[in-house]
Amino acid sequence: MGKFISQQIHTRMQRSKHVLLVPHKHPDGDALGALTAFSRYLDRLDISHSAYCSTDISSVYNYIIPTALHWKDETIWEDTDIDTVVVFDTGDLRHARIDNFIKKRSDITVVNIDHHITNNSYGKLNLVFPTLSSTCEIIFHYLKANKQVITEDIATSLLTGIITDTGNFTNSATTKEALFIGSKLIQTGADFHTIQKQIFKRLPIDALKLWGLIFSRLEKHEKFQLVHTFFKHDDIEKFNVQTEDLEGLTNFLNAIHEGHAGMLLKEQKDGSIKGSFRTTREDVDVSAMAKHFGGGGHRKAAGFSVKGPIEDALSFILKELEQLFPQGGLILEE
Repeated sequence: MGKFISQQIHTRMQRSKHVLLVPHKHPDGDALGALTAFSRYLDRLDISHSAYCSTDISSVYNYIIPTALHWKDETIWEDTDIDTVVVFDTGDLRHARIDNFIKKRSDITVVNIDHHITNNSYGKLNLVFPTLSSTCEIIFHYLKANKQVITEDIATSLLTGIITDTGNFTNSATTKEALFIGSKLIQTGADFHTIQKQIFKRLPIDALKLWGLIFSRLEKHEKFQLVHTFFKHDDIEKFNVQTEDLEGLTNFLNAIHEGHAGMLLKEQKDGSIKGSFRTTREDVDVSAMAKHFGGGGHRKAAGFSVKGPIEDALSFILKELEQLFPQGGLILEE
């Protein structure tokens, strides 16, 4: 899959002076899994590289981040040795917050590796497959296409991304191909036990109490059949938990059989609101909804950002949905 473009990217890596690896803002397991696997691949080829992220990175994923990988601040964009930027799991350069940097560096070749259906093909080289479970699944095929060795560390990174984006092989992104690749990665030596422990078995009691508060705020908007809830930044401080303790919360909305879709609104430290849509229905496309708000994602899982506070954000979203779905419900096509 994508053998020709994969080989083109591999050739570009070999000809680069310095490669900069970039995930989307607030990177998840798939973005970091793909980036760290790619970093280890570049290490094996002795290709100079570093990484940049526009936001903090959750400590949950420390187990896959190579100690030798150098993370740079914004001054890295002034480095004239950088001639290639590889962006992972990002449908739009704005989502990585590097669009302005790229505009100023016409000498840089952008490589786009992603699986979002809303990806706008912003790279000179685009390895984009929306039908695959994760960007890590794409990296698996990329390494195979270029006959590269998948080490135990690379396997652990790739399995992290596949597991997080499939919800531990429970959501609609779970395909027979994802299950097959997952088993191959475990066979290769991926540390399945550590992945499960770090991602799914680490919540403190106070975090679960906050989860309970958030679920107690669940409401259903009858006209749009939208089940929604929220949390504020003050809630995180009150319960003395970390933002990473709330990862995975949105996916629990898929357990609700009522409504057409679920929405979680999350107040950020700067007062902005990050929203997440989830659905299990085949006739609802939440990626189109998220795109309307400047975001993107997948047909059944997508995200976006709007201005706060929470109350104003909810009113704005419902007003916009009124224009998109004047007849009610969230079904875009019959």
